[in-house]
Amino acid sequence: MGRALAQNLADRKITVIVFDRDAAARSRTAEDPRLVVAESVDAMFAKLAPPRTVLLMVNAGAPVESATGELRMLLSPGDMIVDGGNSFWRDTQRRSADLARAGLDFVGLGVSGGEEGARRGPALMCGGTEAAYGRIRAWLEAIAARVDGHACADWFGPDAGGHFVKMAHNAIEYGVMQAIAEATQILKLGLGLSFPEMQKEAAAWGAAERASYLLELTQDILGRADRETGRPLIEVISDRAGQKGTGGWAIEAALSLGVAAPTLSEAVFARTLSGSPERKDAVARLGAPARRGVLERGDLGDALFAATLVCYAQGFQLIRAGAVQHGWVGDLARAARVWRAGCILRARLLTDVASAYELAPDLTTMLAAPGIASMLKACEPGWRQTVAFAASNGIAAPVLSSSLAYLDAMRTPRGATAMIQAMRDGFGAHGFERIDKPGMHHADWS
Repeated sequence: MGRALAQNLADRKITVIVFDRDAAARSRTAEDPRLVVAESVDAMFAKLAPPRTVLLMVNAGAPVESATGELRMLLSPGDMIVDGGNSFWRDTQRRSADLARAGLDFVGLGVSGGEEGARRGPALMCGGTEAAYGRIRAWLEAIAARVDGHACADWFGPDAGGHFVKMAHNAIEYGVMQAIAEATQILKLGLGLSFPEMQKEAAAWGAAERASYLLELTQDILGRADRETGRPLIEVISDRAGQKGTGGWAIEAALSLGVAAPTLSEAVFARTLSGSPERKDAVARLGAPARRGVLERGDLGDALFAATLVCYAQGFQLIRAGAVQHGWVGDLARAARVWRAGCILRARLLTDVASAYELAPDLTTMLAAPGIASMLKACEPGWRQTVAFAASNGIAAPVLSSSLAYLDAMRTPRGATAMIQAMRDGFGAHGFERIDKPGMHHADWS
């Protein structure tokens, strides 16, 4: 991604001095005559005029920590480090405060779109001081993806604002990917479709206003053969999904901020379960479920779209809560606009989401926006049929199911938690709130 971004910058006539610790990587980069490749960090600095801007594209964690420490010894007041990796947002907060004491700017830049997006136009979520953003805004907007002439790049507040929004993006991505995986599993195990038939269904899921990059990718995967065996590619891939941490960070943040994100949590736990050793024993001892019932294919498409909307809603709630707690920019329309192109989440529905938040910036949940609420209502019958079918046939669908439970919990006038309050008071004298008078109360359980 670093080399791709450097080439993207060079396309815009921006001078880039490149250094990589790996000699082979430097040689590959030097094949592009527009890029100036330095043989050492010192040589790179010798070619940069102050105030210097250094863009780091290295793995999150120890590599960023090491590179930042090394650069700090070389940089002068007024210089800037831009971390373009998926760094943990609390690390970005700490580095920003630490470097500010030395007169250095530290910018946490969320970059989404993979290598191809970095080369042709990513979505960029910037965090740092507003002055620091002003220094690099022109080149961020120059290299970003564009929709209707507008760059998919914006500022989300000081220190970790950009990395937090990127984390929320990735958490939604976890949820949508898991929902798609569950839907294709239902096609295969529940409906017994062939891969060409599944590819056709995926094309229908992503038609018109439901179009998205991830559904385009799903169609490609379902139609792709393994070069070595000739079998469908998906059949030779292990069903153990990895993760790099952003999903878990998002769930931790949701818990600490008091944001209900059960569907996003289910997506993270589904990946964890996919690699768990206990699955082997369960497969051997519990056996396969009986198959029963029928499902209309259009119902499954409705369930997938509705679950996708819920994933977005939970992610946006997380961004808003983080912004309130940490003083970041909580403009959710801004995030939706940035994600319309370039990033993994790019989807046509984000135009509707951006419009909903522009019309009502204080909207408590995007699911309550009139246009989106009507979409959910239209999808609900098929959604319920899909969840019931999956449960009846023993097909795990945690995201499709959890998203429906979330909707039902959100719109229930009186939920089940009065019972929880009563139990807590009964066994621990924790007290409870009443509906007819303020304060905490206690029942006589003797």
